[in-house]
Amino acid sequence: MRFHAALIVLVTPYLFVPTILAVFADEAYQADYHHALLGIPQQHTTFFHRPQSSSRASLLYTLSENLVLGAVNPKDGAIVWRQRLGGGNATAGYLRAGEGENIVISVVGGQVSAWDALSGKSVWANEFNDGEVRDLEVMELEDGIKEETAKDAVVLFAEKDGVVRRLSGMTGDVKWEFRDNSGDLPFQVSTSASSIYYISLHFALSKGYKITVTSLDPVSGRRTGQNTVSSESEVLTPDSILFVGANAASPLIIWTDKAHKVLKVNVIGSKHISTIKIINDSSEDIEYITIHAPHLIHSRSHFLVHYQTSKSHWAEVYHVDLTAATVSKAYSLPRVGGSGAFSTSTQHANVYFTRNTNLEVTLVSSVSHGVHGRWSMQPRSQGDKADLEGMSHAVSEVVVRGGSTYAVRCAVILQSGSWELIRNGEPIWTRLEALTGIMAAGWADLTKEKNLAKELEVEGHGNVLSAYLHRVKRHARDLKHFPAWVRSLRTSIMISFSGNQVGTKDEDLHPDNFGFRKLVIVATKNGRLMALHAADQGKIVWNIKAVDVGAGEKWNVNSIDVNQGFALVEGGAGELLRVNASTGEILQHQPRGSIPSLKTSVSGEDRSGRRVQITIDEDGRPGNLPAHTFEDGTVVVSHDQSGVLQGWSLSQDSKPRVAWEFVPAAGERILSAVGRPRHDPVASLGKVLGDRSVMYKYLNPNLLLITAVSDSSATATFYLVDSISGEILYSTSHTGVDTTRSITSTISENWFTYSLWGDVSDSSTAHSSSKGYHLVLAELFESSIPNDRGPLGSSPNSSSIYPSFTTDADIPKPHAVAQAFLVQEEISNMAVTSTRQGITSRSLLCTLPASNAIVAIPRHVLDPRRPIDRDPTSAEAEEGLFRYSPVIEFDPKWYITHKREVMGIQKVITSPSLLESTSLVFAFGNGGDVFGTRIAPSQAFDILGKGFGKVQLIGTVLALAAGVTLLAPMVRRKQIDARWIA
Repeated sequence: MRFHAALIVLVTPYLFVPTILAVFADEAYQADYHHALLGIPQQHTTFFHRPQSSSRASLLYTLSENLVLGAVNPKDGAIVWRQRLGGGNATAGYLRAGEGENIVISVVGGQVSAWDALSGKSVWANEFNDGEVRDLEVMELEDGIKEETAKDAVVLFAEKDGVVRRLSGMTGDVKWEFRDNSGDLPFQVSTSASSIYYISLHFALSKGYKITVTSLDPVSGRRTGQNTVSSESEVLTPDSILFVGANAASPLIIWTDKAHKVLKVNVIGSKHISTIKIINDSSEDIEYITIHAPHLIHSRSHFLVHYQTSKSHWAEVYHVDLTAATVSKAYSLPRVGGSGAFSTSTQHANVYFTRNTNLEVTLVSSVSHGVHGRWSMQPRSQGDKADLEGMSHAVSEVVVRGGSTYAVRCAVILQSGSWELIRNGEPIWTRLEALTGIMAAGWADLTKEKNLAKELEVEGHGNVLSAYLHRVKRHARDLKHFPAWVRSLRTSIMISFSGNQVGTKDEDLHPDNFGFRKLVIVATKNGRLMALHAADQGKIVWNIKAVDVGAGEKWNVNSIDVNQGFALVEGGAGELLRVNASTGEILQHQPRGSIPSLKTSVSGEDRSGRRVQITIDEDGRPGNLPAHTFEDGTVVVSHDQSGVLQGWSLSQDSKPRVAWEFVPAAGERILSAVGRPRHDPVASLGKVLGDRSVMYKYLNPNLLLITAVSDSSATATFYLVDSISGEILYSTSHTGVDTTRSITSTISENWFTYSLWGDVSDSSTAHSSSKGYHLVLAELFESSIPNDRGPLGSSPNSSSIYPSFTTDADIPKPHAVAQAFLVQEEISNMAVTSTRQGITSRSLLCTLPASNAIVAIPRHVLDPRRPIDRDPTSAEAEEGLFRYSPVIEFDPKWYITHKREVMGIQKVITSPSLLESTSLVFAFGNGGDVFGTRIAPSQAFDILGKGFGKVQLIGTVLALAAGVTLLAPMVRRKQIDARWIA
């Protein structure tokens, strides 16, 4: 019986072990994160709209500053669909949707497109070559054409002449076209219940512009009338016109003077101008004026004027008398401190205005000043993600319940670049759209507390007795953390068994045992600094305003260098910020313009190893160097105005001098210059072949890969240069290159790679011609002969690691082995995985803009020593070589983004973890998404996987222990009986 009981104990744990171990789809998204972004929404292209007339549910649509069109679910802020429209050199775009329509219409550049409002699929598209678009409107009027089931669009283009076209809402075909040959400046189009208006600006002889309104017949597009409004005394620039209404019973034109003293209002189609005197009771100047009015024909002709100063804002509501074409003031909304945002929403003929401030949300009707709803602003649920810096603009949607109860949700764009939805005063979600403008990024390690090191230093400098007493006191103080450690023990055990590596809130800003908890410090073009948690789904740790950026400007950032817990942010205009990487506290701030002749700056190390900023003047010369000394042989490479690369030698107590110059060939221009990464460890000095011989690597830390192109001859030349001496070590050239497409390159260890599009013919190779996207990799060795050091063999004190300091006149040249591959699509950026010791095989990270993906190509796939037109020998197969194929098909397992669409990625940076197998990856772009993950190019050989059966292992050990306990008496009794029998 005891034997059967022990057998049951042993077998029971295995009954719970799954017979099949599979990788589920949700396991692919535990270690990586993706911020799918649209960009900061524009005020004139953001609105709520019902994608289906049969449903009451609305979506939030926008065409962002990055010209990305998207629909957002107002419930949770998730993107329903999106389309990138910013191709070519287009800078402006418009988005409109007709009331009750199931399509939205966009125009960017000369491309007019219609999209299914629910799915985002293309319905139709039409392209024109009449210059940039100036306006787009969807016609709400009835013009006698009944066969159409979709509302038509009216589009205004302007190059030299203004061109107005009416496009079919069903097909996008042109129904008619009106061309203005008067020479006036095309401005906007407008529609009323019976007519279409073309608004242009006629430059007056004295000063300013006169507003010209041309009436067009909706059916034929013929001119039916023209009216000129005397506005030249106020409209000095087109920006003086604040508002041109559309799809209203009587659309309006509203403008102001330069001093913001008066408002002028004209009902389009009439000659009467109403003058409104602006009353500003404060001593603050009005910064801007915004007009809010409905865009539906059946809505009341009411509008709101929003006045904003630097410290306060207020508003006034006006009514329009359609019969007399006059304007009268209805009521005012009181002045409130800080910035605010107003928005307009309609219910049938009723018009509602919503006011958003940092303290409350207020809803009023356009008829009277009575407040229909007032909600206090609750604390933001997103913590420090959204600040109280101010509001830029907003859109709202009002729901009337029972005739007297109101609900309102507002999508507010903050000045920080965040997009926040507020429902009845409660923040529901926040989208950090400012992350689309990342200019630079850097990794920050979470440093451990330095208190213990200080305590040990105190104990080390005292006598034995005092050191012992100090240690006893320290241990006694540490006991206060014991209860918290006991409470966290259960959570730690559960996390260990579940495989979840995300720590508790207290642990988030402390390093972990694997080195996964790191921060990514990013700088955005709107002047903000943020820290993202790489181990917690890219959560924002802090978000601060670093510099003031004016309207229409952007913050150019050269680099972010993080060292010992502090981030050094170097701006393109001379600004320098030193920030605490953990808290975001600005410790040092050098304002922009401090260095008048600054072109750029680079960071380097002085003799003590400290990171310092080296400024580069406009002529490419290093500027005033800081009071630090540099190691002999330190060279700074700069690019002067004539297109020449220069190497400047820095030494102790001497001015920079030109060590070398690289002048491109006639007709060429330098496209890029890249060097080895700062962290690029080498685990082996040679490559062991299958026959146990060694090919010694050419390991030069000063390598610089220069890309030069010639647009006229369609060539690309790659130069490998020693950055200390300026000597060209290797060069190669390609013909038939399309220089308008992406040409990217990178270098690591003893190899470099680049990608381009080319149409190459070469009779010396087996593949005489290749047309498409090329990926070329070249590997550098000290000699072409195994076990040979080449020119370095007879110099025992020299090495390719430091070739610039050899005593020979000529630097030893590397032996290069190169091979080209054809890839299926364009590569816009390259990076190399980075591990702690460099033992793990590297992977080449390639950004694919056509697929909106990132692939990690294993390094051995691109090995240039792969045998051509034959199978590998046994020795070559032992090295991992396999037969060369000119075409590389991207394996689905190489896509580190999985099925996600990661749009607009321009740069990928990597960082090593404490695990040799794992590299951290962060991808971003100016106008793109944010993506982060960790990858193991040689598999995770030094960590247990998430699916490892820890419970089964412990159960097995316990079962074996129980079995041994039960069987031990039986074995002992059997041994005793055997002795008696013997």
